[in-house]
Amino acid sequence: MDWSKAKTILILAFIITNILLIYVLMGEKAIEEPTIKEEFIEDVVGLLKEKDISLATDIPKNIPHLNTMIVKYEKFGLEELNRRFFKSTGTVDTNEEDLGKVVSKEESILLLNKKLILYENKEDKELFKNLNSDKAIKIAESFLKEKEFDTSDMKISFIKEEKEVFYIEYSKIHQDIFVERAFTNFQIDKRGVKRFERQWLIEEELGETEIYISTAPKAILGLLSMGEVYGKTITDISICYYFDPQKHNYLEDLGEARQGRAVPAWRIQFSDGYKIFIDEY
Repeated sequence: MDWSKAKTILILAFIITNILLIYVLMGEKAIEEPTIKEEFIEDVVGLLKEKDISLATDIPKNIPHLNTMIVKYEKFGLEELNRRFFKSTGTVDTNEEDLGKVVSKEESILLLNKKLILYENKEDKELFKNLNSDKAIKIAESFLKEKEFDTSDMKISFIKEEKEVFYIEYSKIHQDIFVERAFTNFQIDKRGVKRFERQWLIEEELGETEIYISTAPKAILGLLSMGEVYGKTITDISICYYFDPQKHNYLEDLGEARQGRAVPAWRIQFSDGYKIFIDEY
């Protein structure tokens, strides 16, 4: 073997490798995302202030991505709800195709399209004294357990008190990431659960391809054209899985939506519980 020639080839290989490495590093620097730099974020904060939108949380600086998720709606039957809520003693009314009802004394359930539960309690008897947020949460948790709802994929995302009524909102999570738009909402007062609303999503499978979306500083610029959020305070900005039935050919009858694809989106929550979802790519 010609060792001199081999040595020359190795040296050339090292030189070419170093040139390629420098090229890659320079290329990465050249495509550095400008919308997560401090200067850009400061400009965004200033523009939000001009619309009286304040921040009580940090703006994420990562380049976000998630896989897609196939989700379906949690479905119920009236007989099942009658068993869970009233031990099968309620009166079931199925006169309308998409709307069912179960009544037991001062309590009632409306079931819309087999997926939206609206429970109401009109009983006047006071059961709880000195109610506070901790007690209200315990009442909600006991209610969920008693009615056989799985709480392993639930997280409290909002709570407030107004005129001695506690409003508690649970959101769905998958591996600590919100899955929207699923909700379980409570109104709780001294009588206990005054009102309960639930429309839930179940994850079927995760897609294999990662989808990147706009950075948070760039995405929240969209708030500047949303008059309904002027004067509000942002309390959370986080990436989520977002399912919008209107994007799945259910525009004429959203009640017929059964399943679809949840995509990455920014979930922006305000201090009053209002939420905006931005899924720009």
